[in-house]
Amino acid sequence: MLTGLETGVARISDGVGEGGSSADTERVVLRDGSSVVIRLLAADDEAAIASWFTRWFAGLRPETLYARLFVLLQRLALCPESALACGDHEVVMAFAPDGVTVGIARCLRVGKPGSAEVTVAVADDWQGRGIASMLLERVATRARSVGIEQLTAICPASNLTFIRLLSRLGATTIAPAAAGLVNTRIDLI
Repeated sequence: MLTGLETGVARISDGVGEGGSSADTERVVLRDGSSVVIRLLAADDEAAIASWFTRWFAGLRPETLYARLFVLLQRLALCPESALACGDHEVVMAFAPDGVTVGIARCLRVGKPGSAEVTVAVADDWQGRGIASMLLERVATRARSVGIEQLTAICPASNLTFIRLLSRLGATTIAPAAAGLVNTRIDLI
């Protein structure tokens, strides 16, 4: 069960961030020696996460919000109850040893069958440790397992880090989308 929702910080009360089945849970040691637990969003997490998801964004720097979540922020305006509750999606989360959520990656089926939009966000204090890479790899693996063949992301052309992370997932095509934005397509097959 998640606690701490009133502060916008989610904590898993049972198993210190290791909710879900043990098959879906992986403890990972990061580049700096710290560790996180990575697991799929569990069905019983979604309702609790929906109530704090938007507030979690409030703790991120404006640069992080824009660089990592450009399109997701537009979707939040259309679906304010929860970016996770909208549509058919796959979500992978990272938790600090104390159970605080430090990263989320998700792909949301959009447009043509077999295609999904991908986003990732990592708490500012946890960036640069490899969490985004791990979350994106796992969400891409999960996407493949449910028949998604292509991921897409619209992001600022200046967000070279995100574009590089996406390009590690498969053959990548980058095209201009609008002034200062690029549309990135990753083939997972």
